[in-house]
Amino acid sequence: MSDIDHLVKAIDPAPHAPEPGPGARELREAILSTQPQPRRTARRRPWRAGAIGLAAAAAATALLLDQVTPTAPPSPPAAPVSILLVAAAKAEAAPTGAYWHLKESSTGLRSRPFGKKGDTYHLELTGVSETWAAEDGRTWTGFREIARPSDLAAWRRDGSPTEWPMGPDGGVYSTSPGQGTFFQNGRKSRLYWSALPMTLKEIQALPTDPEALKERALEAIRRDDGAGPPEAGLPRTLASLLYELPASPQVRSAAYRALATLPGVRVDGPATDPQGRAGVAVTFLIQGDRTPPIRLIIDPGTSKVLTFEVSTMPKQEGYRVNVVLESGWTNAEPAPSAP
Repeated sequence: MSDIDHLVKAIDPAPHAPEPGPGARELREAILSTQPQPRRTARRRPWRAGAIGLAAAAAATALLLDQVTPTAPPSPPAAPVSILLVAAAKAEAAPTGAYWHLKESSTGLRSRPFGKKGDTYHLELTGVSETWAAEDGRTWTGFREIARPSDLAAWRRDGSPTEWPMGPDGGVYSTSPGQGTFFQNGRKSRLYWSALPMTLKEIQALPTDPEALKERALEAIRRDDGAGPPEAGLPRTLASLLYELPASPQVRSAAYRALATLPGVRVDGPATDPQGRAGVAVTFLIQGDRTPPIRLIIDPGTSKVLTFEVSTMPKQEGYRVNVVLESGWTNAEPAPSAP
């Protein structure tokens, strides 16, 4: 059984199994579209176009060639390409609204150790942040954070503290999220695409052609002198248009299609995010082992990004997992959320 067969079997319900969740049918069709198709002849009915434009064009071309002269079938596209194109088609039809709203939780390990000398532990910090952006340029920010010890035994030996000093500038890390903060930013507040400051209108005016969008992304990455090779920053920069920045549905679709053209893209298969939501994990390995891999869990049926992960070595310094709790256009006015 091939890797594609295993992946299809993993999402294909068994007899009498519960109905598959949102996006499962689209994902199954996307994976099946990567399989080599039987050679068509002039007698067969024309192949009807599906949701994936590139796959439809390739099938139609193969059919026309078969009518003229025998030829070998074209190589099937890679599975990651089809899955990302399914998400691109869904992104194109996403609704719009008066405000862009992003709510996400970000979890990472604090590098500085805490506790008694010789018996220390690190803090795992989880912050929940919210941003809103209106069409007229107004933006709002909300944030709250909670701390948890990475080593419970060492924490108990330290007296089970519930607060830790942040540093000489004041502030504390706490096991309680507290009330958090919520405020409207100044009128000149800018959004950042990689190292490039942009307004909402500039983000919405980004190219809807995948290749042109990649070129603009490289320009934004080059603004950051310490970012390393610009190509290594493409997955992160393009992915930010999928869930983080107030891009139009057309730009989001172009970002998915641009990601599908990057080298080193692989599908890890069905995955569940920390909130228990089902999706498909896609990993980008642009510079091999020289840069941390980027892993997205997406729902192809809705085009939603569920998580954004840097590094595949959790619970170590440098790892970070962003869980996208809400992302999209809404007509609900900005307001602080409950703890």
